[in-house]
Formats: sequence, C-alpha cells, structure tokens
Amino acid sequence: MKKFEELEDVAQALGDGGPFSPDTEYETVEELVDALVELGNADKVFARHDDHLGLKSELPDDFLRSPLSDIEKSEFESLIEAVIDQANIIIPLSERQLTEEDLEEIQEDKLYRGEDIDD
Repeated sequence: MKKFEELEDVAQALGDGGPFSPDTEYETVEELVDALVELGNADKVFARHDDHLGLKSELPDDFLRSPLSDIEKSEFESLIEAVIDQANIIIPLSERQLTEEDLEEIQEDKLYRGEDIDD
C-alpha cells in the first residue's frame, strides 16, 4: 500500500468511494480525524496500535474546524503530518487479513482491557 502524503488522500481512502465509508465526504479536518480515530478503535487495529487515542485532543480547534478543501499546508504542516502519520499506520492495519495469532492477540487485548470477549 502506498503512503498517504495529503489529507485529501486520507479522506478518499476513508470515504469518498473508499472501502470504509464509500458514501461519506469529509468537509472538515475534524470529520476526517473522527473517522480515522473510529477506524483506529476497531479491534484489529487497536490490538496492535493505540497511539491514535489522544490524536484529536492534541489538535487545536482552528485546525479541526478547517475545511479540507483549503487547508493551509504551511500554517498547519506539523499537525497535518501528525494526522497523516496515524493514517499511514491505521489504514494498513485495518485492511490486513487476520491470522489465528491476530485473533488471539485481539482476544488477549480485550481481556486486558476488561471487556467481555463474548460481545
């Protein structure tokens, strides 16, 4: 899988005809970040990666409210990079085929977090 380099690329992968929410178009950075965090919370991703949990709280409101269509790259460069870095981890993890070992790891992770594994 190719690495994402722009927020628009991430938006297309998560929505806009992509495999996750094909009928969704993200208008703001916040909508995109919410979708990325939600995908990151999926069992198959969360068991291997949880660094996305604080992502949204670390991003300033003016960045989150920015329309995706005219985000100022220079002004928000490090913030854009943080979102793209998470996308480059979360999306490939969510697309991978699960092995028996992966399923066991997910079950162990759920038990560790106190979740009922039968849910």
